[in-house]
Amino acid sequence: MDETGFQPMVLPDRRPRSVTWVVVLIWVQVVANAFGGWLLLYLAQEDEDHGREVSNLVYVLGYASFLAAALLAVCAVLLTGRRLAWPRYTVIVVEWLLITAWFMTLLSAEGGGAGIPPVIPAIVAIQLSKGDLASWYDDSPHRR
Repeated sequence: MDETGFQPMVLPDRRPRSVTWVVVLIWVQVVANAFGGWLLLYLAQEDEDHGREVSNLVYVLGYASFLAAALLAVCAVLLTGRRLAWPRYTVIVVEWLLITAWFMTLLSAEGGGAGIPPVIPAIVAIQLSKGDLASWYDDSPHRR
């Protein structure tokens, strides 16, 4: 406590172990999203080459998958090296968007499934929202 009666919160010097696991899961998602986007675009192109009509939504989803992979990759690098809060918020938003997209695909699928359930995005979003990780990445001025 200083002379004003204010006791600054001290951040731990050592990175929590859960940070490492979350970043590993994010990298798994980066690879999965990049591969999924490539596969989606490849199959759409194959369908067009064989005379079948492909919706523009398929191309949008393929490129959105690449965009999500790139955004998650940048945030994974920043989450590893720095204690900034905005990459954590960005990853949480992207994860919830991926979960929402999965549910929308599930509801709109006519008799088909929507692929692999979004277990990894849910785990990452929940872990990044927990107290120990939130305090690790808090970049408010009184914690620097």
